Amino acid sequence: MNGWQRWIQAPQTLLFRRFLFQLHLWAGIGLGLYVLAISLSGSAILLKSPFYAAFEPKYLVPLPPADARPLEGAALTARMAEVYAGYEIGFTSPPYEPGRAFYVVLNREGQYFPHYFNHFTGEDIGVANPWQIRSVEWLATMHRDLFLGPPGRTINGIGGALFVLMSFTGIILWWQGRSRWYEGLLPWWRTSQRSLLWQLHSFLGFWTLLLMLAWGVSGFQIGFPRLMGSMLSRNPAESDAVVTVLRFFRNVHFARYGEGMAWANWSWVLVSFAPTVLFVSGFVVWFRRVVLRRTSLQPARAA
Repeated sequence: MNGWQRWIQAPQTLLFRRFLFQLHLWAGIGLGLYVLAISLSGSAILLKSPFYAAFEPKYLVPLPPADARPLEGAALTARMAEVYAGYEIGFTSPPYEPGRAFYVVLNREGQYFPHYFNHFTGEDIGVANPWQIRSVEWLATMHRDLFLGPPGRTINGIGGALFVLMSFTGIILWWQGRSRWYEGLLPWWRTSQRSLLWQLHSFLGFWTLLLMLAWGVSGFQIGFPRLMGSMLSRNPAESDAVVTVLRFFRNVHFARYGEGMAWANWSWVLVSFAPTVLFVSGFVVWFRRVVLRRTSLQPARAA
């Protein structure tokens, strides 16, 4: 058989495929923790709105009676000074719709603490950014620039390029030959000789390829905006089509399709965990096949 026939029938026998397999494997292991951190922190960004809705105490519970009168003017200022003794009251923002609390920023020794205040009962409701929200914001900062500012975005750009490389090598490796190609489309745990984790890795990698490319390419674009701009300016005739594709990738990256619809928002959250599942499933398959097998073949040491 020539090379093309071997690729169709038994691609595992080709040296080129073995090289790609090693490249995909070690790139995945080397970038695994990075991909895991970026994937989970990206999922956290998508959860910012639900977390703010669930944990930000900006609404009055229970609602005040219809005939209740809120504190105003000097009475409100005096009550806040009493409740927040030891703090300097800085910026305040009255509620702009019924049922919302009064927003107040407290200052002590140069540190600022945003709170919500019940202007009907004269009680503090709680901090505006509880630990749940601060955790999501922390993860969002890590995802954006790894806490490094512009250098962090450059690192993410490099990570995006390597992520695209892993995606391309993965889709090539997905082809298992004409007799078994369908095993990568759906899990066939009852009939396939492959483990369920291997099938999950192959299945998820195939159906999320477009997402992987969108995340990787747009990550590279964000990390190297000037480089991308100079590359596009060299081919003006083709730049419009490329810009359209890049815009589509960025919209996918930032989950802009279906914004405002709950089912779409939670769908984006669900698929954002795909890189995490791919890394975990790939790592476990490698660990079982390589590490545990080699360990089991080694002779036991004498006591």
